[in-house]
Parts: sequence; structure tokens; C-alpha cells
Amino acid sequence: MSVVSEQVFKAFKNWDVQGKGLISRAQLLRIIRRLAPQVGEADIEALLAATGAEKGGGVSYHDFINWLWSDGVPTEEELRKEAARERGLWEDALKDAQARAAKNWPADRVDKYFSEVRGRLAGEDYIQHVKDTMFVKTDQDKDGRVSFEEAKALIIKSLKCAADLVHAPQPTEDDVREAFDAHDTLAVGRGRMGVDEFVNLTRYLQVRVADSMLPLSKVITG
Repeated sequence: MSVVSEQVFKAFKNWDVQGKGLISRAQLLRIIRRLAPQVGEADIEALLAATGAEKGGGVSYHDFINWLWSDGVPTEEELRKEAARERGLWEDALKDAQARAAKNWPADRVDKYFSEVRGRLAGEDYIQHVKDTMFVKTDQDKDGRVSFEEAKALIIKSLKCAADLVHAPQPTEDDVREAFDAHDTLAVGRGRMGVDEFVNLTRYLQVRVADSMLPLSKVITG
């Protein structure tokens, strides 16, 4: 982001009192009229239509700002970040956890423990459970997508569990938001997760818990 776009983003974030990463059509309309009163009604309507705000349900102000400052061609850095969101954090988090654990526990036991974790999270039974049960339960408004506000309780619960197991500091609001944002792709629009992104989010949260539970596992302690 440019300096100006970062300032605009901060302003939008201040208006977003619920922390959903979204702004309603009515709010966006008021902001545009306040910032650019010279812009005509037809131009405003065209802008709202181009950003998807005419569809209801709010528009991601992150996407809106990117749209305003975009030349229409994603940069290499933007493509890299989007690819990282599509992969999710869980596999890298699992590798990091395994490397840390191998410094304190027998390597063969650590390998076995995390192989079991990886196998479970990559297995079809786990994937179907998340899709058929967890996603449906978390998608409170039944629109087939999960917002930050809908996922927030699950993220907090998982990160808090991981922290409590090792007597670590409690997760902050930024920790919760970062976990969501790291899996928030453009597949169904920024600020909303489809089922595949949600699966990767839950995998990451499970890795965090599994990492903290390792000292309690009989695979490790024998």
C-alpha cells in the first residue's frame, strides 16, 4: 500500500467498530460524499457497483482500497501473498513445531507424533467433518461463507486452549485477526471464507493445539 492508501485503510478500520473488515453500502456512500462532495450521483453509483457494494452484505474495505489504488494487474508480491493464503499456515506451522520439539524430545517419537497429526489433518474423515459439521455450525447466517465475526469464537477458543496448556500469554485481538487473515483468500471475496479456506484455518488451529499437547502425549512420554 502507498502512504495515502494506508492512511485511508486506518480511517476505515477506525469506522469499523465491530472489527469485521466490512463496511456497509450506506456507510461507504456517506464516506464518499464526505471525502469527495464534488463527485456526482451517477459516478458514486458506478463506484459502488464496481466494488460490489450494491449487492448488500457490506464490502471489504481492504478490497475497496486495493481496488482504488490498483492498476488492474496484480504484482508479484500480491500473487505470492495470495498463494500463501491458499496454502494456509498449517503445514509450515507443523514443520516448525516438529523442529522445536526435536530439540527437547527423542526425534523418533517427535516424528511419530507429528506424522499422526499430519495424517489426521490431511485425511478425508477430518476434511469431511469440518465441511459437514464445523463449517455449517460456524456459518451462522447460512450464506455459505464464514466471516471473521463468525469464525472469531472458534479461533479464540483454539488459541486460548493452546496457550493454557503451556501457561503462555492469552491470545490478543491481533493474534485472532492474523489467524483469520492468513487464510482469507479471494476465492469468495476478502473478508469471507469458503469451505476450503475454512478447512485450512481449522488445520492451523489444530496444529497449534497439538503443539501444546505434545508433552502430554504417550507417544512422547512412553
